[in-house]
Amino acid sequence: MFGKESAGIPEEILVDHEDTCIRIPMGPKIRSLNLSNSVAIVLYEALRQNGFNKMETEGELHRLKWK
Repeated sequence: MFGKESAGIPEEILVDHEDTCIRIPMGPKIRSLNLSNSVAIVLYEALRQNGFNKMETEGELHRLKWK
């Protein structure tokens, strides 16, 4: 579950599920992250923790070659 950009997840839900909540670290002056960016961060971390299972981690360029 992801909360609204303006308010986050309601505190009642957070308190009821404290053991499974995940916080995205942010600087002290940042109020919120864009919802799609938050989802991308969490999805990427889940994929990373699972070794990018069944995902391509290497590739070729279209016009040029890697050195």
